[in-house]
Amino acid sequence: MANQSTTATHFWPASFAERGVAVPFTTPSVAMARVRNGERGRLEMVISGLSGGRGVYVIGWNGVPETFKLTVYDRVLHENIGDIETVTPDAVRDAVIRASVTGLAGEDAAAAAYQACTRSTEDQLRISLALTGHVVKAVLDTDLDLSLAALSLPAGQQKVQGLLGRISRMLNVAPDTLSQAMTEWGDLLELLGVPRHQPAGRLRKIFADADHFRSSFKDWMRTSELPEDHPAGLVIEVLEETYLYWQAAFDDIDAFANNPAGTLQNWPRHKLDLERLSARVPWLEDGWPVIFAIWENALRAGREEQLSAVSTILSGLPLLPRDEVDKDSHARWLDFAKRLGLAASRNEVRGQSNIDLQSMLRQEKVLARSFG
Repeated sequence: MANQSTTATHFWPASFAERGVAVPFTTPSVAMARVRNGERGRLEMVISGLSGGRGVYVIGWNGVPETFKLTVYDRVLHENIGDIETVTPDAVRDAVIRASVTGLAGEDAAAAAYQACTRSTEDQLRISLALTGHVVKAVLDTDLDLSLAALSLPAGQQKVQGLLGRISRMLNVAPDTLSQAMTEWGDLLELLGVPRHQPAGRLRKIFADADHFRSSFKDWMRTSELPEDHPAGLVIEVLEETYLYWQAAFDDIDAFANNPAGTLQNWPRHKLDLERLSARVPWLEDGWPVIFAIWENALRAGREEQLSAVSTILSGLPLLPRDEVDKDSHARWLDFAKRLGLAASRNEVRGQSNIDLQSMLRQEKVLARSFG
């Protein structure tokens, strides 16, 4: 498939599917690239600023290894992603984890990927228990006071069943229906967590990480004596606008937990709403964990590397799609898109150049940190 370029306005896609999903390659020239399904379902890479141009470039996925010199890890990751039928953040994350546990991106990335898998399983159990305790407290005004270890014992299970039986009678919901609803609700909150309970859930933690990044990045801008025309401020502007949509999504999700009785009494309807919201949050947050990781690593380096990190971040700054933002803010987002087009033209030429070892090692550190 021939490479294609679009105009600067196409830095602002219409939908999440058109924007694609960020891929944490370790090859510096494609570090902020994205993958998406093309018109015929074939996978495509979307990347900005090739050859110092302002356009967004689209490259057939099978042609990526011919266009760029990839690290061994990236070739494995490219192959893993090539097996995906429908591109989603979860599908790409799974491909990244499978590539990372091989150790091809270094021991730190392998360990982080392995921990992400084991932590996910444990978090699912703890979040389910937190939801049960939350519902018991809200409906019965009783503390569950049960550890995960105690829950695995017959006495702990009997305690939970007894409390859920009381809730069933109080809400006039059949015991089997209540049990199924609690299970489904817990599954939907696996990555989101229960408000005011630990563990927070991976996606809620990303939301919290944004506050730290915003504060750190603003502090750096104040002390860095940047030129007046430097586009670093665009990063904060886009983040703060995006943050409002993150907050709204979590507020909608948490509203169900704030009224557990009403949620459980009308579970079939509320389940559909939660499914929609739980599927949207990963798309809202996609790309930002890598940005946060790039910046955390850069803070430990000198000014030149920090400026380079800002350029890298700008090359992959994730704009919310046109269909996902309020119509009265379209002009603001279009301005972001045009300014990103100008910023992309400042990037160095990408393509069939040799891979710089130090840059690759920095990207491996970013990968390890981005698992959260």
